[in-house]
Parts: sequence; structure tokens; C-alpha cells
Amino acid sequence: MSVEKFFLDLRSKPLLACMTYLDQLMARKPFFKPDRTLLLALLIFPIIHFAATQLGLSFAFKDGVIAIWPSSGIFLAALLIFGYRIWPALAIADLIVEAIVYKSLFLAVVFTALDLWDAVITAFLIRQFIRSSYPLGSAQDVFKFVTLLLISPLVSGTLAGLTLCATGNAPWGSYIEVSWLWYTAIMFGELIVAPLLLAWSKWPIRVSPHLWKRAPEFMILVLSIIIISRIAFGGGYPIEYVALAVLIWAAFRFEQRESTVLVAIVSAIAIWATANGYGSFVRPSVTESLVLVQSFVGVIALSNLVLTAAMKENKQAALHLKYTNNELKQAINELQNTQAQMIQSEKMSSLGQLVAGVAHEINNPVNFIHGNLPYINTYAQDLLRIVQSYQQYYPNPPEGLQRELDTVEIDFLTEDLNKLLKSMKVGTERIREIVLSLRNFSRLDESEFKEVDIHEGIDNTLLILRYRLKARIERPEIVVTKDYGSLPLVQCYPGQLNQVFMNLIANAIDALEEADQGRSFQEISANPNQIAIATSLSPDRRWVTIRIKDNGSGIPDAIRQRIFDYLFTTKGVGKGTGLGLAIARQIVIEKHGGTLDVHSQPGEGAEFVITIPVRADYIRHSNC
Repeated sequence: MSVEKFFLDLRSKPLLACMTYLDQLMARKPFFKPDRTLLLALLIFPIIHFAATQLGLSFAFKDGVIAIWPSSGIFLAALLIFGYRIWPALAIADLIVEAIVYKSLFLAVVFTALDLWDAVITAFLIRQFIRSSYPLGSAQDVFKFVTLLLISPLVSGTLAGLTLCATGNAPWGSYIEVSWLWYTAIMFGELIVAPLLLAWSKWPIRVSPHLWKRAPEFMILVLSIIIISRIAFGGGYPIEYVALAVLIWAAFRFEQRESTVLVAIVSAIAIWATANGYGSFVRPSVTESLVLVQSFVGVIALSNLVLTAAMKENKQAALHLKYTNNELKQAINELQNTQAQMIQSEKMSSLGQLVAGVAHEINNPVNFIHGNLPYINTYAQDLLRIVQSYQQYYPNPPEGLQRELDTVEIDFLTEDLNKLLKSMKVGTERIREIVLSLRNFSRLDESEFKEVDIHEGIDNTLLILRYRLKARIERPEIVVTKDYGSLPLVQCYPGQLNQVFMNLIANAIDALEEADQGRSFQEISANPNQIAIATSLSPDRRWVTIRIKDNGSGIPDAIRQRIFDYLFTTKGVGKGTGLGLAIARQIVIEKHGGTLDVHSQPGEGAEFVITIPVRADYIRHSNC
């Protein structure tokens, strides 16, 4: 049963809802489960409860009015720390003490039941509404905690007032006052004592390396509290709220453990002094004095809890920010250290374009074959059936077989089947060509210098990029013109050189598409997009030159000067990495001892010129 369903059922069937919820609660975590903790609590809690009761009675006003009941905070903290299994120890301890105080077994049993009810219900509500092992860890949780403390003692306070009046221990005319005094004593006991015990129950207690250095500072705060209290309650000066400044200081400098100790000290001094007639909270009416001192205690306790929780959240946020900054610094260092590896990443990017092109080219022949396979199967079955019929009725087919032959059209079927088989053969050959182009382009099996045909590498690259060159709705086909010279086989890294061709031709296509923006199909057709590729051999036959030129919008001088810089790009987010041309230049210069230059004028397109030696012996500048 969820909390929401519990409160919905509580409106219509309150008794049944409570019984059902408690049954489920006890089924989930038994209320009585003897263990070492419980046995130890049975021995210790009566002593602790008796001492806390005597402490509370020592703070009582002259007519017996008690401002705070410390045992209520002890009970609540015990249930939150040790769980519901501790309730028998609390019940026995409270029964013993109540019997001593009231000298009546009936009142002892009733008040024990009320005290236990209040502690269990309060702990139950805190666990339901504050989903944290420590209910004072954030400002929001603190407000929830205090709100539940304001609500939960209402039932026990009301029933306690009725019991005292019904048994003659208090007049019926003071029923409201008696109930109110019981309620406030329980509530302030939980507000002051429970946070103190909860804060110090967090284990292990972290010992800060600066703890002993701060010990004198903490002693100064304690001394300041005592001095302020002495002036306020003994000197006749109404400066009680000055203690709040000391508590704020403690909240900024220390954790909740130390702050709750200071709150307990201030509260004890204020309640004891007011009960004995000292300080500005003293009024002719005990009720007025009680309201003033309890208001003071409530303000400093709530302010301290909220401020310490907020400071804890702020420290955690600062630590998280520091951790994040360290991670960012580490990431930057790793990025700088792995800059050389980005060459391979760019190659993978090129392979992505390659795969896209291959997938596009393979798609049509594969679909073509797949689409015709059902027909082949049907035709084959028909032919087999006719052949069987011929075998049965040959040489003189009867009228039925003749009708079958006329229906199937055996001559057409045989002829068409042959055509389909030829088409399938053409498709499979096309697939082989594409796979071969892929292999030639990537050259994954060739990691050393090898003599290759440069023209074959360029053609394979164009085949891979064919899907980008084809006509589209917004533009006609990009025309590629090739002016190949007579070249010998060139010694190079084939895969890396093909990567250079891929980067340069892909950039040329990007430049043309960018120049087409804002132009209509007719305007582009009038001045079609073109990529011109030319190769030539130097007069001494030692150097090969490859020129890749487009008729786009050209490259401005400011950009042209930085075009080969790492991470420099003019493309939009997600379209360019700023590495393609830088890596192409590195491959040509460092790996092949050649040059890569660009010539461009705005409005006249751009031309990239690659020059590489024919043989490794001719390399003038090489790091290979």
C-alpha cells in the first residue's frame, strides 16, 4: 500500500486503513525481533530515559509546567537509527519511568502507549516522506522533518489531556492548556534532542585533519554562547537572539554535529533561566513565558538545521563542481595527448563515406536479383511440369497437354528464363566490381610502399562517391571530367593516398553544393557543377602531379591561409571536423615526401594540386 492510497483510504475507512498499513509494515520488518541490539537497549534505555526525565523535570517551571521533554527526542532518534525492532526496550523503559513519576500503573500504561505511539508514528511518517537514510541532509528534508514534528504529537497531546482531566489530575477547565503543554513539550523535545542524536549517530564519524585546529575555535563559540546567555538572562539585557549570530558562524565553519550541540546548549540555558525567573522571556503568566522561550528555541533550532543543511548541499555542489572541472582538465589533456590518433579517426570517417557509397551501389543489383528470384522459381516449376507432361504424353500430346502448352507458352518461358539468368549474372558481376573497388580503395592488405596505378585509385574513389555525384531533385548531376596523362606505376601507400583523393573530391562536392544554395535547378543546369581531374608526369619523369578542380564559389584568402590547419573548418556543426585537409596534407608531405597546394580565387572555384615522387628513391623530404 502506497502513502497516497493510505491517505485516500484513511478518509473512508480510517480504522481498516491503519490496521492494513501496520500489518504490511510488520510483515516487511517485524516489530519484535530479539537480537543483541534489543537486549542491550533493554538494559541501557531505562537508565537513559530516567536521566532524561530528571533533566526535563529540572527545567520545569514553579507550577510544574515542563517546556521540553527530552525523552521524546531520544525515542524518535532510537527508532530512526535502530529501526522498529527497538520498540520493546522503549516501552519497558517508559513504563518504568512513568510509574515512578505518576505513581499510578494506569497512567503509566496510558502514557507509555501515547509516548510510544507518538514516536512510532513520527518515525514512520519521516521514513515515508523523506526518502533518505539521514533525514536532515538537505534543506528540503529539514522542512519536511519539522513539519512532521508539528503534526505527529497532536494525537498524543489530545489524548494525554483527556486522560489527565478524566483521572482528576487536572481540571476540565484547563483541558486545552494541558493538551497544549503536552504537545509542545513532546514536539520541542523531538526538535532539539532528535537532530542532536541523529547527527552524532552517523558512523563512521569522519575526523577532519583540521579538527584539532578547529577545537579552539569551537571552544570560543561555546564561550561566546555562555557569555551572551549570561548577559541576556543574568544581566537584564534582551540580547537573546544575538546567539543566533554565533550559530550562523558555527553553521558555516562546522558540520551539523557541532551546530546541534550549540543549539542544545543555548536551548538548555534559555529554558532553565526562564523557568527560574531570569531573562526577558519571563512574564507574569507561565503560559506567556513558555510561549516566548519555546518560540526562541524553535527559531534558533530551525534556523540552524536549515542553514547547516544548506551549507552541506553547497559544499557537496562545490565538490561536484571541482570534480567535474578535474574531469574536464583530464579530458583536455587526453585530447591533446591523442591528437595524433585523430588521423585514424578521420580515416574511419572516410570509410563511413565509403560504406555509404558501397551500400548505395550494392542496393540496386541486390534488389534486382532478389526481385527476380520468385519468377525464376515459378518458371522453373512450370518448365518441369511441362517436361514431365511431355515425358508422359510424348510424342503425340493429347488435347489437354496442348492446352497446357498453350497456357504456359513454353517457348516464351524458356527464352525469358535465359534473359533473367543473364541479368542475374550481370548483377553479380556488378557486385564483384563494387567489392573489388572497395578493396582497392581501402588497400587494407597493403601497409607498405607498393607500385600502384594512380588512375585506378582515383576511379575507385569516384565509384565510391558516385551516389553524391548523381542528380537530385534540387540539382542536376555533377559532371566529372578526367584528363589522365600517361603515368608509370607509382610507389606509395595506396590506402592512405586513396584517403587523400576521398577527402579532396568530397570537399569539392561540398563546395559545389554550398555554392548551389539559393540557385534554381535551371540556373545550375545553365552553369553545371563540374569537377576536373587531371594527371601529368614531370619532364624528368620523377614526379606525378594530380589536379582536382571544381567550379564552385572559391576560397577567400583569409580562409585559404588556414585551410590546412588542424580543427579549422567552415562547415556547419556535424558536417566537418576540420581534420580532412590537414590529414591529407600530412599524408602527402610526411608519408610520401610530396606537396599539397591550393589555388583559388573567389568566384572561380578551387584547385588542389598534389605532387608526389614516382619512386621512394626520389623523395626529397620524407619521414618514412
